[in-house]
Amino acid sequence: MKIFSRFGLSCVLAFSHAALADTMPPLNSNAWNIVFVQSFEAAPKTNNLSVQGFNHALRFGQELNTVTAGKSRDIRQIYSLAAQSAAQDMTSLQSIEPFAVLNNREVTHVLVNSGGISAYNSPAYIINNILGNQPRGSYIMAMSADLINSTVAALSDPTAPATGITPGNYNQYLVLSLENGRTAINVYDDNIRPDTRYPDLHLKPTAHYACPQKPVTFSAKKPDASKYQFNTNQTVYLIRHVEAHPNSAFENGNFVCQGAWRAIGANDILLKKMGGNAKNVLTTNPGNLIGCDGSCSYIRPSLTIAPYAIWHNQQLMLAEFQWNDAPTLATSLFTRNTPYSSVAFDKSTTLVAWEHEHIVEAVQYLFDTVYANPAAAQKIPAWSFTDYDSIWILKTDDKGNITFSNDCEGIDSNALPSTCPAFAGDTQ
Repeated sequence: MKIFSRFGLSCVLAFSHAALADTMPPLNSNAWNIVFVQSFEAAPKTNNLSVQGFNHALRFGQELNTVTAGKSRDIRQIYSLAAQSAAQDMTSLQSIEPFAVLNNREVTHVLVNSGGISAYNSPAYIINNILGNQPRGSYIMAMSADLINSTVAALSDPTAPATGITPGNYNQYLVLSLENGRTAINVYDDNIRPDTRYPDLHLKPTAHYACPQKPVTFSAKKPDASKYQFNTNQTVYLIRHVEAHPNSAFENGNFVCQGAWRAIGANDILLKKMGGNAKNVLTTNPGNLIGCDGSCSYIRPSLTIAPYAIWHNQQLMLAEFQWNDAPTLATSLFTRNTPYSSVAFDKSTTLVAWEHEHIVEAVQYLFDTVYANPAAAQKIPAWSFTDYDSIWILKTDDKGNITFSNDCEGIDSNALPSTCPAFAGDTQ
């Protein structure tokens, strides 16, 4: 049996296991409910869900929202867990994001170790800590099926029949509930049919809408003498994360329903603005923290651009530096002088999703310091707190000289619905 300590008392857990359950989980408010959501169908050779997996996540988010209807106050925390050995894996986060957005909730994204309850920062360790030290309620945990099964095995009575997710069955999710000293483990079927069509929202530029920023174009020559090795013949498109602040005080590291429309629906617009597909898609690392109490992962830029990467079956390049390190963003993109510089940026097109204040700071640093041209830096436009639409374009020529221009997607935030897009789909 597994033993944990709560309020100084040792408790022995008696486990009961069940086969596939026909009904939805009750998620009793006086129990600890650990809802295991598996990472849905992944795209081979990328770190993202496939289009089918993305559709699955969108529909499952709505199903889980039905399960938790009237019990949203009991949702204590939403986790996405990825193995340390697969630190760039976005599939667990992308699988639970639609549910988090529907509930205006943060997600705690954690890179975990392997092992049982005694292995620090393993899924079993985290859950054992929840059962021992956190209040009753529901804890949603997205991770791979393999991690789910090894975690449940680590938490279970070894003499009990094994219960877990069937490998390759992406319709299954698992709920572990602890109530009155007894723990039940049940597997449920979401009955969602596979769908390989991208969920196109047919989002179009808003009629009679003017870009939030006035058009600006200016250039700077590569300095004659510089410590930097400059990239050449490259184009970088910088976009802000999608709508995230229904008011100035709201902050949870995630975006809101309005933003979901733009994130899912702006792909065609971005493709046309770039004149074709970008070779690289760079964004912040979702493991970065922002505000809150240390539980809010800064996931909104990466999940803003994830639908584009999913649609084009591309790898998401997750920055190995912090989201607020603007000088490193500038120098890693346009020079070869940082540990994070990549030859992939040279002579290619790169789409970057970031935080807008640090986009501004990065471009200012680029012109003021890297290109040693303060006069050019003075021409950089302001980026409003309410502006989620602007696109900044930076191009270098074959000598490394750089040109700035700006554009926009043409989508008025006020024209986007405040409720999340719905994806009913078919059930089996």
